[in-house]
Amino acid sequence: MAKIILAAAVLLCTVLFAVGPARGASAPTTSITVNGDGGGRMYDGVGAVLGGGGTARYLEDYPPAQRGQILDYLFKPRYGASLQLLKLEIGGDGNSSDGAEPSVQQRAGHLNCSAGYEFAIARQAVALNPRLKLYGLQWGAPGWVGRHGSLFTKADIRYLLDWLGCARQQGLTISYLGGWDEQDHGGHGRWYRRLRKALNAGGHRHVQIVAADGIGRDDWKYAASRNVAILGAHNNCGYPTAVAGARTRCASTRAARKSAKPLWGSELGGIDAGAQAGCSPCAPAIDRAFTREYIDARVTGVLAWPAIESMPAAVLKHEDRGLLTADQPWSGSYNVNAMTWAIAHITQFVSPPTASNPGGWRYVDSASGYLQGHRADGSYVTLLRSTRDQWSTIIETTGGVAQAQRASFTVSGGNGLASKTVHVWSSNFSSTTGGPSQWFVREPDITPVNGKFALTIKPGYVYSLTTTSGQGKGTAVSPPPAALALPYRNNLSTGSDEPTMLAAEDGSFELASCNGPDGATTCTKQTTRHKPVLWVNSRHRHPYAIIGSDWASYVVTVHVMLPHSGSAGLIGRYHAVSPAQGTYNGYVFNVRTDGNYTLKLSNGGTAADTIAGERQVKPASATVLAAGKVSFRKGSWHTLSVSMSGRTIQASVDGRQVASVTNSALTRGIPGIEVGDWYPAYFSNLAVTKP
Repeated sequence: MAKIILAAAVLLCTVLFAVGPARGASAPTTSITVNGDGGGRMYDGVGAVLGGGGTARYLEDYPPAQRGQILDYLFKPRYGASLQLLKLEIGGDGNSSDGAEPSVQQRAGHLNCSAGYEFAIARQAVALNPRLKLYGLQWGAPGWVGRHGSLFTKADIRYLLDWLGCARQQGLTISYLGGWDEQDHGGHGRWYRRLRKALNAGGHRHVQIVAADGIGRDDWKYAASRNVAILGAHNNCGYPTAVAGARTRCASTRAARKSAKPLWGSELGGIDAGAQAGCSPCAPAIDRAFTREYIDARVTGVLAWPAIESMPAAVLKHEDRGLLTADQPWSGSYNVNAMTWAIAHITQFVSPPTASNPGGWRYVDSASGYLQGHRADGSYVTLLRSTRDQWSTIIETTGGVAQAQRASFTVSGGNGLASKTVHVWSSNFSSTTGGPSQWFVREPDITPVNGKFALTIKPGYVYSLTTTSGQGKGTAVSPPPAALALPYRNNLSTGSDEPTMLAAEDGSFELASCNGPDGATTCTKQTTRHKPVLWVNSRHRHPYAIIGSDWASYVVTVHVMLPHSGSAGLIGRYHAVSPAQGTYNGYVFNVRTDGNYTLKLSNGGTAADTIAGERQVKPASATVLAAGKVSFRKGSWHTLSVSMSGRTIQASVDGRQVASVTNSALTRGIPGIEVGDWYPAYFSNLAVTKP
């Protein structure tokens, strides 16, 4: 009898701890009934966008040990974010947010399936999680693919099939394919019909088409199309996603909801990676969007942009986003952001259909809604495994809720659901009381009594309640960060497809055979030969790439060779303004093969000069600081150098100083190399030293 009394006391203490205030407490209560015999739409997964503008450029340059840890946090099941969907950019040689990714077919008929890094990262991701579903989308494409500035062409369909063939050659299965990122407003039904026919004929019947991958209510015009399998819209919960806080609403049309097609938020973006004071919206906004995507819009699949911030730091536009930040390949240092754990609150508790569970998980409509019936108090969704033996509920109070609440659960039906132990995980995402040690924390289990229990819901938290087990928080620890010190040298001849640490912003800078200076046989070549069909068009764009760190005073030197007439040069103190628009601040030293040179101040404006992410309000300008003529021949290697020391800016050709000016417009920034237009140029032996 004593043992029975003791056991009952332990159980009582456990339940009281889990449920919070005793009966009669003043905290408002929401009743949630989990009906194990119910069920709504099927859950399709939560994932992220790997591409969308060079955001993962540095990942392949990381030491193997740290790269493996980063990939674990992104893809390893029940370890970190446990991503279930991964959208790959189909590289198009032009900037698509924070960089440019090379195309697999820059010229018609010339296929290079090793171009870029998307396939390489995807292979590693699928090795960690064979259930990961891959999704391809293009932001831009080589010029030969388009017609009159459009990618909705017959040539583009052939190009997409060639890209799918490259993926297959790399051992990858692409499950979903879109059209043209954010450029389709519902008027390309004939093109999707042709694409569907070509996919079927080319052995890709399994590939499902997502349309329109655009912004606005027009994206849902394919509701009646037999060729489009999934209706996908970007930023349908506002931009930045869920920025409206407690007032966040997610949109879909009545026609879309009435269709039999899955509805996806195929890109949600603009969310800060962390949960620190001042961020708006902060990382838990992805949970706020996830719950409301279903409650408001019946959306069942969500992808966050970007998956990772792994690119040059402090000089590009979207520096504060991504599940992880990995911008120090030289030190191996990285940071697991709050966004990882915000997404883990979903992906570690429910999963899309699999071979072992083809029915997947389904939303329980009667157990999904708003706390106390009010949008301002938070939201929740419940999902039920198709076998009706497991359930999970995700609750969020991230929109500025001021007081604690209670959720009172009643579980019934299914296969013995009422008696199953409930495991609880929580994250305190408050900017004042939370922090990494309070993200994704295992709370005491709850044992329901006759299928009933209650839980205290604190403000600023995300909770995951589940009858499943096996969840976990990754244990790998990053090395400490370290500054990239001068001198820095890079021979531009090593790497995978692209040279180590060189981040193309427009055009494609890839490793290529050459007869280089000092006997080099591999150099970096700008390989884009004609202006691409660009994601955001503008009057003048040219290939350029950045490398190194956000230094103040330094000398940048490089060897360059132009095989044909044209120009090339160096950039100093670079900072992006609107990269996809081709605008930046920097000192640009450009030399032509006819000997004419200019040293210019490129003035792309400030971040305040742009709206809607990439649409320019103030046009870029360039001030000529110096100009002249030197000996500079095509087909020959020359040495270019730019020195920046305080206000003094100097430029040299083959060791001879040709310009010296005083200018105080820019005080620091990253070095870069540039080509005057869309034609080949070779580079070797880059060095950055102290002045």
